[in-house]
Amino acid sequence: MDWSGKQIAEAAIALALVVASLAGVADWRHRKRDDLDRVALLDWRSVQFFALVAAVVAFSVAVNL
Repeated sequence: MDWSGKQIAEAAIALALVVASLAGVADWRHRKRDDLDRVALLDWRSVQFFALVAAVVAFSVAVNL
């Protein structure tokens, strides 16, 4: 199957939104943890932010193709 640039951009949007959603859930779970001394492996808010930025950029690319 030959993928067009618009289909790749739309797939990137979907992937970025899934990553942002999962990062939001992980951040929520991290903030509600019982053991406050346990640190997270990643800063999930930053992951969520950059995934949302990537989704906006991919959306802009998809619209302009």
